[in-house]
Amino acid sequence: MKIETLFRHCREAFRSLTRNTWMTFAAVSAVGVTLLIFGFFLVFAFNISFMASELDKQVNVRAFLQPNVTSDDIDQVIGQLKKDPAVKSVKFQSKEDGLRQMKKQWGDDDRILKGLERGNPLPDTLVIKAKNPQKTKQLADSMDQYSQIADKDYGEGVTNNILDLSAWIRDAVFVFGLGLAILAAFLISNTIKLTIFARRREIEVMRLVGASNWFIRWPFFIEGSIIGILGAIVPMTVTLVSYNAVIGILDANGGQGIFKLLPMWPLSLYVAGMTTILGIMIGVWGSMISVRRFLRV
Repeated sequence: MKIETLFRHCREAFRSLTRNTWMTFAAVSAVGVTLLIFGFFLVFAFNISFMASELDKQVNVRAFLQPNVTSDDIDQVIGQLKKDPAVKSVKFQSKEDGLRQMKKQWGDDDRILKGLERGNPLPDTLVIKAKNPQKTKQLADSMDQYSQIADKDYGEGVTNNILDLSAWIRDAVFVFGLGLAILAAFLISNTIKLTIFARRREIEVMRLVGASNWFIRWPFFIEGSIIGILGAIVPMTVTLVSYNAVIGILDANGGQGIFKLLPMWPLSLYVAGMTTILGIMIGVWGSMISVRRFLRV
């Protein structure tokens, strides 16, 4: 396509938008309302996925070492575990570290913990994370081959519940998101059809005087893209400003936050990009479907 022709199509698209002000406003409003719902859903979906990932991180195997194990034995078993392709990380936790962690959770003044410094009954422990959280049980079962390990625990019941919940959340978010995207596409394309229907005579005249199909289509494609972009600006802004306010109120990313939410920077990039791209795609798709009907003269 020549540069002059492209500029001509852009001029025609902008002229059409300004000439049919109310139809343009209706199309942009429909895009905006639908993308606002979609934007809030994206925030919800990304945070649910983030929380599910955080749940997965809490799944690990705690391998309790033999009482008489030496430092060389510990280094040996850690080295063997790190070579295991199913192992993501191995962390050694001494009995002193375990006691400090218990005091942090229960409080230093707890009478149960008093005097344990002189006769610490806790074992040295290896905290092992699997690359695939779904295979934590298999990883725990493989601990039986190491003579340095006396026992192991991976919270079988709790771990299975966490993994099941994480998988269910991801499936539910995917299905609901796909359904909402399809619904948004149909709603917005039908509204854009109205703007093109108002210009059906113009399309028919251009077709009859010999204009090619693509020459007729391009201004409407550009027009649909502009409608999609304009319709995405307000919902994108409202969504991100609202999310930033929620983070501030809940102190979700601070030290005192009750739970963690996805930070503003990566989320704003995801939401802005996906909302804008979806608006453009839907605008072009609606224009393509609508113009095709009037090209059959």
